[in-house]
Amino acid sequence: MKEFINPLVALHDITLTLLTEEDPEVLLNTILDQAIDYTDADSGSIALLDPSRKYLEIKVFRGLEKDTPEKVKLKLGEGVTGRCILTGKLRNVGNVSEDPYYISIRPDLQSELAIPLKAGNKSFGVISVDSSKQKAFNTNHEEYLSMLANYAAQIFTNQESIRHLIHRQFIQDILIEISTLLGKYPDFKTVFEESIHLLEKKIGLLRGAIYLFDNIIDELRIVNSINYTEIEIERSHYKQGEGITGSVYSSGRAMAIPDINQDQTFLNKSGIPRSDQQTSFFSTPIFVHEKIVGVINIEVPFKNNSNFSDLNFLISMLSTLLSQAINIHNLIQNSNADIQSKNILLKQQFDNKYSFENIIGKSESMQKLFHMLKMSADSNSTVLITGESGTGKELFATALHRNSRRSEKNMVKINCAAIPADLLESELFGYSKGAFTGAEKDYTGKILSAHEGTLFLDEIGEMDIKLQSKLLRFLQDKEFSPLGSNKVYKVNVRIIAATNADLESMIARKLFREDLYYRLNVLQISIPPLRERMEDLYFLVEYLLNKISENNYKNKKILSPEALRKLEHYPFPGNVRELENILERAAVLSYGPTISIDEITLSSKSFENKLAYSEKKENENISSNESSCLSQWISEQIENENDEFIHKKIINIIDKELISQILKKTYYNKSKTARILGLNRITLDKRLKELNLN
Repeated sequence: MKEFINPLVALHDITLTLLTEEDPEVLLNTILDQAIDYTDADSGSIALLDPSRKYLEIKVFRGLEKDTPEKVKLKLGEGVTGRCILTGKLRNVGNVSEDPYYISIRPDLQSELAIPLKAGNKSFGVISVDSSKQKAFNTNHEEYLSMLANYAAQIFTNQESIRHLIHRQFIQDILIEISTLLGKYPDFKTVFEESIHLLEKKIGLLRGAIYLFDNIIDELRIVNSINYTEIEIERSHYKQGEGITGSVYSSGRAMAIPDINQDQTFLNKSGIPRSDQQTSFFSTPIFVHEKIVGVINIEVPFKNNSNFSDLNFLISMLSTLLSQAINIHNLIQNSNADIQSKNILLKQQFDNKYSFENIIGKSESMQKLFHMLKMSADSNSTVLITGESGTGKELFATALHRNSRRSEKNMVKINCAAIPADLLESELFGYSKGAFTGAEKDYTGKILSAHEGTLFLDEIGEMDIKLQSKLLRFLQDKEFSPLGSNKVYKVNVRIIAATNADLESMIARKLFREDLYYRLNVLQISIPPLRERMEDLYFLVEYLLNKISENNYKNKKILSPEALRKLEHYPFPGNVRELENILERAAVLSYGPTISIDEITLSSKSFENKLAYSEKKENENISSNESSCLSQWISEQIENENDEFIHKKIINIIDKELISQILKKTYYNKSKTARILGLNRITLDKRLKELNLN
């Protein structure tokens, strides 16, 4: 009989694995293995509700036939597991022949224990273990599996929340891309076509159509569509109140249907053949000046309830944006440029609301930086942005402006290094007519142009020492006079300065004024170089390759693992700008869909030699000293062991030490450890058990 193990002790043994593992399938396998091991069961499974919440689908199993998941799809209330999820309570059946709900999936099984997986009060799955013995499961087993189920459900719920937030951000990014189309295309049909093509690419949209109401024939007719044939378009016309489309037009209320194939109100007048695939249908009214003018219909494959809710929000926002597009179209037709500009401004404000999200950075240092940016965005205090060349100082400055109360006003940028010292003063402060030779009319300087907005002084360390004095006076008094003028302008400007220079060192060498430095350095934002946040490299590569493919009208390329590893070893003296140049060069010149290691050209040949040498050293066997020690140790083992056991013993000792070291290196993340060892996760788990490694 198996020795009793305290449930809390057993649960503690897998806590670290559950917390560090991100792959849902691996989590399910780990939970099931632990459940079977603790209860000494002969078989077991974990089943989750399908997206419609009508069936239980077996996701992982042990001790059952390979085709069990295809054969066994229990409805709620069917079988022990079906009753378990319906009632939300555990079921311990000691003799399956006496249970009226039991459905046999293996003839020798005599007892079953089923525990529900719950998120709040809602069950979403069942852990089930079976035994060929009657009354095989006791209260200790019930207690342990219940704790395991609660713990696993909490982890799954947290992961689902994170996935939901990521998906919501994905939806917002799509909306930003769609909103940019408003200012790009004056014709609402083109805006719709481009929007639909974007949705087709991003969310797998199946088909879509815009219906506008024709007052002459008193019907809703398709004016633009995607994936409709001419015959289908001709058939698709609705009276007010007819079907879903007519009802949405009459009521002014949107409708979202998870599965259109199961909805009785869907008329399908277009006659489009329907498949067994669960298809969500969204129908949303189009308003122009509070009057309903038409309806948008969209069809998308159903994935889950969370995604369905997000897509409902996306389609409603698409309707709002297309309403603006139709309004802009009408205004252009009526030559009303003033109102058109206001709509474009609304679109720009929509863009600006999410500008922080355009900055890529998942690392701890970048997250702290984002927090500081958000805290300081609405302040009027002067900001000094420091960082090496290519880290994106201008991007951060723009994000600060766009997320501040000044976002509706100008952000004026000037590069102090790009303008000669004798011209920079007039560029900043402006000049009056006749102030110097060639000054034939008054010129408004950058500072006055930035009134009530933001002035960005890039490469402030390059400013002439004499001009620094005048800038300091302006920062102190918030007023100035243009060159050749006695008129005093008092302005409200927020200053954001940026530099890649060591200003404190320049102060020591009398190249930069100390008092100006302290005036500028009220809030300092230091952007880390790329080499100090290499955990962001993968996300930057993904983002930049997308951007490069769109800019160059090419299919998106991906990096081979060897190419990515090559970049991981590179110090990036030019930071993100250099990374973008490297990727763009490789993407443009690459023939296939995958960029190989040979197509990644780095600026330093000496670095390439160093990398090659490093890789060669990594691939060599152990050093001569280590080899000598190992040889001596093996000789000692041979002397003290029988020949028939020596190979297995030595291999196990070396394997155990190797796996232990890598587990420590990966902070006991078994997925990462398996990848380093070149094993799959199941093989690693089996090896850990064989070596008695917890």
